[in-house]
Amino acid sequence: MNLRQWIKYLVYGYAPGLSGSFPYFGVRVFFTRGSKSFRAACEQGVFESSNVRVLNHFVQPGTWMFDVGCNIGLMSVPVLRQFPEVSVLAFEPSANVLPSLQRTVVHNPFGDRWRLVPKAVGAAVGKTSFCLSSRRDSLFDGMKNTRRAPLAAEVQVEVTTLDCEWRNLGCPRVTMIKCDVEGAELSVLTGAASLVRDCSPAILLEWNSINLQAYECDPSELLKWAADTGYDIHALPHAIQVRTSRELELSMLYTESFLLLPVTVQGEIQKARVVEQSQ
Repeated sequence: MNLRQWIKYLVYGYAPGLSGSFPYFGVRVFFTRGSKSFRAACEQGVFESSNVRVLNHFVQPGTWMFDVGCNIGLMSVPVLRQFPEVSVLAFEPSANVLPSLQRTVVHNPFGDRWRLVPKAVGAAVGKTSFCLSSRRDSLFDGMKNTRRAPLAAEVQVEVTTLDCEWRNLGCPRVTMIKCDVEGAELSVLTGAASLVRDCSPAILLEWNSINLQAYECDPSELLKWAADTGYDIHALPHAIQVRTSRELELSMLYTESFLLLPVTVQGEIQKARVVEQSQ
């Protein structure tokens, strides 16, 4: 970190009366002491800025974004600030960050446009064990122990599905799903079959080989899901299309961020590019 970033980190991380929250896109974001999420925001300025650009590009005014694995809210806030007609439904079950996130959502300036579901998301409604790391390593909390951080505790949490919560909202139009749940991403997609079929949202997905091993999930399962649902897969940040298991394997050596787009949307993008090139 440079000097300015260090000052920000020290002031909001440790200064009496100021520590525990920091300004982010005009929102007071709360966090636990030592949080790697907070440190990353200080270092990067905009947390995962390339992914934020993807969210801002594909979410549409007057629709919803579902933020699955919200952590302290660093991906939801920029979208809510950029689009005053977009609503976000955030999901976060981790006791390491949930108290901080709840404070941020309660005191947010966006009103009812930002709602929180304090549950895990999966393929079916129920309960499941949930693995907690230290508060510092809350980015690695999930339904399985991926061993990317030491296990601190294992607790029971409620599980919902995106289809269930979508129906609870009255089946609004959802144009963006961001999903980062440390290996359980395929379960999230399985539990969103109706939403995906009816809304065809863009999906920003973490797909990490270490996380997937804990779920005994072959990475190529993403290709099967995409083929079955009519989606294309693009490796970020350069949006390189992934069509085969070998291409996916190679892409995962360099990134864990993938963008899933309905084939119809991809066709529209290609047509727009052809028009641009012909002008």
